[in-house]
Amino acid sequence: MEEQLVRLLAETQSSQQVPRKQAELQLQQLYNEEAFPIGLASVASHDSVPVDIRQSALLALKTFVLGAWTPQFDEFKGRVLVSDENKRRLRHMLLELATSGKEERKIKSAASYVISKIASSDFPDEWPDLLPTLLRVIPGGTDSQLHGALKVLSDLVEDCLNEDQFFSVARDLVKVVYDVAVNEARKPTLRALAVSVFRSCFNTLEMVMEDHKTAVKGFAEEALNAWIPFFVEVLKSRLPPPPPEDEEIHESNSANTYRGLVALKLQVVKVLVRIRTLFPATLSPQSPVLFSATWEELSSLQDSYHEMYIEDERQGRLEDADGLPYTLDFLVLEELDFMQACLRAPPVRKELQQQLAAQTSANGGRHSTWVTEVMKFAVAYAQITTEEEGLWDIDVNIFLSEETNITANYTARTACGDLVIKLGEWLKEATVDGLLSHTRSLYSENTDWKAKKAALYLLNQLLGDFSDVNKQVSASAANGYTDFIRYAMQEENAFLRARGYLVAGSLTRTSGEALHQ
Repeated sequence: MEEQLVRLLAETQSSQQVPRKQAELQLQQLYNEEAFPIGLASVASHDSVPVDIRQSALLALKTFVLGAWTPQFDEFKGRVLVSDENKRRLRHMLLELATSGKEERKIKSAASYVISKIASSDFPDEWPDLLPTLLRVIPGGTDSQLHGALKVLSDLVEDCLNEDQFFSVARDLVKVVYDVAVNEARKPTLRALAVSVFRSCFNTLEMVMEDHKTAVKGFAEEALNAWIPFFVEVLKSRLPPPPPEDEEIHESNSANTYRGLVALKLQVVKVLVRIRTLFPATLSPQSPVLFSATWEELSSLQDSYHEMYIEDERQGRLEDADGLPYTLDFLVLEELDFMQACLRAPPVRKELQQQLAAQTSANGGRHSTWVTEVMKFAVAYAQITTEEEGLWDIDVNIFLSEETNITANYTARTACGDLVIKLGEWLKEATVDGLLSHTRSLYSENTDWKAKKAALYLLNQLLGDFSDVNKQVSASAANGYTDFIRYAMQEENAFLRARGYLVAGSLTRTSGEALHQ
């Protein structure tokens, strides 16, 4: 049967509709054959079969499982077509495939997906050794075994563990993934996957928090006592220079290491955002050091980001086979969001207000403060990318949809706009003056049009928020911006010119009578 399955699976990938449809029909006709699911699992396990066919076998097996394994599934077709003995064999074969010592990320990811579907009905009653097996493999397994075990564990935590099952294994589970995350001898991508599993635990905690508030809070505080120092260490670590594009394409060792380190930092920031949402008081004492580390990292990544996305057109928004994002644009976006979240933490606000008061009194004004420094990297990341520039050139409606906030496209630019709005809600005058101060320096240095446009974009976001809540800017600030707006409106570049007109309208609305003349 295996040879027949390989042939049919290959034909399901045909570009010709008739043989493709015939192969799909023949596969469905084999559902009643007792050997069918075992045959698919065997095909997926064979090294000699091409990877795309093996993936296709696992996809077909997943469809079969959903339709014929148990009445518990919504997709169930009315008859259980797998004997208890074959179920046992399949569970064993799939777990062996997912946790084998072979370097097959795509196959392991596909196998773990089938396992999670089966586990959602069979664990723990019919599959009691699943979790113990994973927790046994993870500490001492090879990188390949660890990858498969973590992937299965991730799906298990996400989809299969109820509250009683979770709390019965929570401490052991968290300890196992913590040991992987902090182990620098492991590949960064595996450490990132371990952090991702830890983050999934908070989804379960959120579901049971209302009924078990004390227990959940106690467990979270105990776990975070160990994890927070590790998170701070990862945030403070510096990324190596990004690899050249040809190394990225050919997946050289240095490119894979860079991807892994970006993925690790990303998962750390994601879990911190999750903790900040669920347990703000627990994270609050650590918020100043986390805020500082994020600020320093965003400052250090400006040149790399500018080179890759503002000057060049590197591919961004990429995820690996396990769904882990690994490109720099994703990391910058997450860190901008986390920085914005930290601004709401009382210890961060207290420290920043003290700094602002000291800086203002020291220089007799408000033009060289930490707010100005925030504006510097906000402008740096708010510049339009080469990709956006090309799209806007082709279709102005893309530009207009982003301007009117009817697009779901959330980028570093929009995140910077949100960051400046949050600052303006808290420190109105300092934000307006800090942005004005940096805008002056941009125009006096005759910098690139993208930076000038970014400064006006941030001003427009800020003024839009002011307009919504009936705030106004001072006459001196409004007059301070008029020269830059006039300059923009007369520029050759259409995007900068458009920005000038947009800001002119916003400033006129939010400056009272200051610009009536």
